[in-house]
Amino acid sequence: MQLIHAVNDLTATHSDLLALSKQKTEALTNNHLDAFQGLLVQERKLTRQLEQQEEIRQGAAEAWNKKQPHPAASLTITEMLHRLDGEEKENLEKAAVALTDTITALKRQEQLNKTLLEESMKFVQLSMELVNPTIQSMNYGAGSSEKVSGRSLFDSKA
Repeated sequence: MQLIHAVNDLTATHSDLLALSKQKTEALTNNHLDAFQGLLVQERKLTRQLEQQEEIRQGAAEAWNKKQPHPAASLTITEMLHRLDGEEKENLEKAAVALTDTITALKRQEQLNKTLLEESMKFVQLSMELVNPTIQSMNYGAGSSEKVSGRSLFDSKA
């Protein structure tokens, strides 16, 4: 069945993205920004590949649906599983579970990367605040120890 093949292709690409995401985590923790940028380029390529594979999957699902005696209005994997039987049903179910598991693992890994990036940004911000002087420390007279008399020019007698 072409649909099962399309779902398996999606799972393989998501697995590639998961491996790439783990490499991104490694690059972030070791502060290898050049490697991280290269991984982002690879990630964009895999994302484009996923988009193409998803179109193929949708086409296969629509083609399967048209062949059915009573085509479904909204076709889902669950709906397809109810209409299939035997080996095709088992294979599609395995493929769908594998895809779901891979996507879930990828989401967890990307959440970790997001947290690492946010922590890195906080550290950079703190470092910048420590390096850059504040306005008060830039004013020469603000912390002077000279005593100024309590009278201003306008208080003086003419």
